Amino acid sequence: MPKFQSVLSKDDAKVVTDLIDEYIIPISNLHILIEDNKFIAGVIGDNLKKETIEYFKYNHFIESINDLANKTRYSIEKCVKGYLKLDIKKYNPVSNKLSSKEQSIYYFMENALFREIVLWDSLAQLYNIYFDLKIDIRKVCYKDLIKKLKNNAEIDFKSLISYIEEPFSLKNDIDVGVHSYVNNLRNQMTHRYSIAITSFSNDYNLRAMPDAIYRIAKDYNEVTKRLCEIINLIIKRIYDDDIAELIYL
Repeated sequence: MPKFQSVLSKDDAKVVTDLIDEYIIPISNLHILIEDNKFIAGVIGDNLKKETIEYFKYNHFIESINDLANKTRYSIEKCVKGYLKLDIKKYNPVSNKLSSKEQSIYYFMENALFREIVLWDSLAQLYNIYFDLKIDIRKVCYKDLIKKLKNNAEIDFKSLISYIEEPFSLKNDIDVGVHSYVNNLRNQMTHRYSIAITSFSNDYNLRAMPDAIYRIAKDYNEVTKRLCEIINLIIKRIYDDDIAELIYL
């Protein structure tokens, strides 16, 4: 079990890197190849079959998810590299006078935090499409939607619900209540104050420490694992329908 202190060690950094590199969104199999290194990027017409429209709806949405995942991973990587450059002798977590290196760290931590939460909403949108739930995309809440699918046979939603609902407590180890911690951190930043600021008011708050980027990376690992799972099911459905043949009327 990792133990993160006030700054990251090289061993800590490797743990985080391994988490964000474990799962890669499988977009290459979505492409309909017409020859080496060339594929159909889209189609336009009035007589397109329903299956064709469905395919490209998946295609472009999943490519957007992949873009979002890559930017989230990049932000986590930059945050980790920033922590490795900090001089622990000059690091004071109770001071709100941040050095330029610390400002960079929190910029990328916040960037990763927001993007990573959006990935959960993207996962819910894929579930919405794949399981034909017909929920208005503007009204999709990933927690509520996942609970609707708890008895589905294709995916172990029971374990997923358990993960996102597991409560966070300072008394628990670093791997318990990860999603609750990340979600609360996002809410803190959205509704109260910056995660880079230490406060000794009635609502005591110590600025986010290196364990925060570990938890963000771990939650990123979980959501990308789930994204890969549903995307592979989508790809299987696409190829079972022989979508390449469906394009040509």
